Amino acid sequence: MDHPGLSFCAGRRHRDGCVCALKTPVSTWLELLYLAHGMTRPLTIVSTGPFSADSIALFEQSAPGIRFHPFPKATPDEIPADVLATADVYYAYGELPSRAAAPKLRWVQMHWAGVDSAIHDPLFASGEVILTTGAGIHAVNVGEYTLMMMLALAHRLPMAFKMMQAGAWRDDRAAFMPMELRGATLGLIGYGQIGRAVARLARAFGMRVIALRKRIPTEDERHDEDVTFIRRDQLPMLLAQSDFVVVAAPLTPETRRLLDAGALGQMKPTAFLINVGRGAVVDEQALASAIAEGRIAGAALDVFEQEPLPDDSPLWRLAAEYRVVLTPHIAGQTPHYEARAAALFAENLRRFSRGQPLINQVDFSQGY
Repeated sequence: MDHPGLSFCAGRRHRDGCVCALKTPVSTWLELLYLAHGMTRPLTIVSTGPFSADSIALFEQSAPGIRFHPFPKATPDEIPADVLATADVYYAYGELPSRAAAPKLRWVQMHWAGVDSAIHDPLFASGEVILTTGAGIHAVNVGEYTLMMMLALAHRLPMAFKMMQAGAWRDDRAAFMPMELRGATLGLIGYGQIGRAVARLARAFGMRVIALRKRIPTEDERHDEDVTFIRRDQLPMLLAQSDFVVVAAPLTPETRRLLDAGALGQMKPTAFLINVGRGAVVDEQALASAIAEGRIAGAALDVFEQEPLPDDSPLWRLAAEYRVVLTPHIAGQTPHYEARAAALFAENLRRFSRGQPLINQVDFSQGY
């Protein structure tokens, strides 16, 4: 069949000007064929996400006609260059491709929530590539982890557990006197989906909740949330009043080491700090000093400025003394992560194919 403006070879003989004579890649002359028929080229998706066949079927239902190329947990260098060169969408489990390797790329969906390193990648320098995140996928789990740590710290569980594990029975009621969550004050630094999940659980325990948020919501936006919202300049008030300070903020230039020695010095000596946001939001050396000197009661940390946590970190010693609980960045783990990530990506695929706004689109000017 002849197509206006295009010439294809017949049999084994190449006609002058045919696309085969130009040694054009198959992917390119297929695009020319779509254009000749006035058709929209199917979306080409390259994914390094660990998706099952059921998840891939969900993507194909959300945006019919897509060309999906799965390379689970592969690096860009492990993906065939001719495939990567055609990608409109890249689902990133880890490393990002270069702009030269993926010249047609229009959108990157991250498997994870954090983008503090990704936003500085040269891939996004031109502003032509959209970036979306997995924010909210693990909010339920991180919320439950945070509540678990609040209860563990309040009821002196680390000390009780380790002493009994060592065969030491300590009949000292004063040492194990708990702090009740009911009536206590929770100070949230960050009120995204994780912050909301923590706040819901805290309110169920009868806690008062204060939340630092970049923009104070209007009355119509609050959805009956019984939360006192404050601005950045009111952080000292939050720190001074809170029995538990929970960090659930992204890492940006504004939040890096937000909780430094001065800020930690504004906390109650009976208060606890829990970090489930980003490690570098807290000055770890200042935190270790504050706990060691009894200026705050203790902490639970799941994220750290350097991971794995260095062997010479003073936090290890404090953990051995029952004053700090350390976990290896596991708060967001869930057996449902892939299913939730797939549902989010499928919805964003549906929106992208229709030219609609995407969920969790990163605002590069804000840093998240």
